[in-house]
Amino acid sequence: MPHRLKHALLTFAAIIFLIEAWLWDVMIALGRGFVRLLPWQAFKDAVARLIERLPPYGALLLFVIPVAVVEPLKVVAVRQMAHGHLFSGLLVLAALKFVGLGVFAFVFDLTRDKVLAIGWFARFYYWVLMWRERAHAFIAPYKAAVLARLAALRAEAARLGAAFGLPASRGGLIAMLGRVRARIRRSARTAPLD
Repeated sequence: MPHRLKHALLTFAAIIFLIEAWLWDVMIALGRGFVRLLPWQAFKDAVARLIERLPPYGALLLFVIPVAVVEPLKVVAVRQMAHGHLFSGLLVLAALKFVGLGVFAFVFDLTRDKVLAIGWFARFYYWVLMWRERAHAFIAPYKAAVLARLAALRAEAARLGAAFGLPASRGGLIAMLGRVRARIRRSARTAPLD
């Protein structure tokens, strides 16, 4: 495999991996927030006690719940696409991926101490964390280059805004373009029809 193609594939894989890792973190935070919003404190306490009493492999079985709920629904989404409803099927698949990842991350957050007591699971978990750090290190130079380019674009936009006498506030150039667009629309509406 040519070096450039291999590098491009590795970059793409690292970006996808980091997006999944970011989504994982977001889903855990959303799950915690959702549980805090639930008004049933007695139910939440009962679930916490149940998880506390489970052995490590019993806690691992809780990961079957998101799979058992989400996977059958994916068949429905694929069936929708097969019957010509491509957009709605893809939308359902994306929503199921999001929900499945969220429930999976939330279950992991609840059972982390239990499942990390299982040797092979702990090794796998730390292996994933190692690859996450490697992906961050691999993407870091590209991320720095993109952020530097964005800073240069912002500075150029600020310079242009100052040249046109726009306020230095955020969105000065964009606000001016919005005003010009609104003026054009108003004049188009009030122009007499021939």
